[in-house]
Amino acid sequence: MVMLHGLEDDWQSWKPMADELGDRFHCYAIDLPWRAGGGYEWRAGGTAAQWVENALALIPQPISVLVAHSMGANAVLHWLASGTPRRVDALVLLSPFYRLASAPVDWAMFDRSLADFRTVMAAGLRARLGERAERLEPEIVGLMAEKALDRIGPEGFLSLFDIFISSSGIDLSSSTVPTLVVGGSSDPGISGPRAEALSRDMPTAEIRLEDELTHFCHIEQPQRVSELVSEFLLRRLSSVLEAGRRPALEGVHL
Repeated sequence: MVMLHGLEDDWQSWKPMADELGDRFHCYAIDLPWRAGGGYEWRAGGTAAQWVENALALIPQPISVLVAHSMGANAVLHWLASGTPRRVDALVLLSPFYRLASAPVDWAMFDRSLADFRTVMAAGLRARLGERAERLEPEIVGLMAEKALDRIGPEGFLSLFDIFISSSGIDLSSSTVPTLVVGGSSDPGISGPRAEALSRDMPTAEIRLEDELTHFCHIEQPQRVSELVSEFLLRRLSSVLEAGRRPALEGVHL
């Protein structure tokens, strides 16, 4: 099982899920160029889809399941539509974002997306802080979030906005890979008509949205997400599941 993180995250954020799934899979988590604290020079070095292919080429054994979160999930969608993806048995996409083809790319969309970006980045900080966030004054957490946003800068937002607005233009209709999409019912990037549109455009996708799941469900609700993943794989991919303990998580730097 290979795990790809989202924007301004890192490979270690997969540890909660790897702890749940590591008895059945050797889990590799890739430290991608859009990692937390990194720069955005990677945009000149290739598309997000090309970086996914580069990452998978580092894995020393056949890949059964590819799991990706947020921007990583959207990068996988672009990789899947590129026409040259390597063989995987199943995909799990957590909290992707999908644009309705009918939604105009205008300044109103830009402003809404920027507001959502700021909200999600602050939520990501709180998710990584975990219980420590509860012990800090809200004003302190807010200042930390603002400082993080200042460091990320416009390039971080634009890299995400670009892959978002192009999401409805990729052809996913020919994919034959069983795919599970998991997210929160109130996540603006995938809920409601966006989920319905992705389901229509990607016939192999099963979409499971639940009220209690957050955008960072792999960190905040790893047990429930792992239950959904396990149920999906047992139903669609039982032949690849084996008993026996493996290393829970192995990080790979790209």
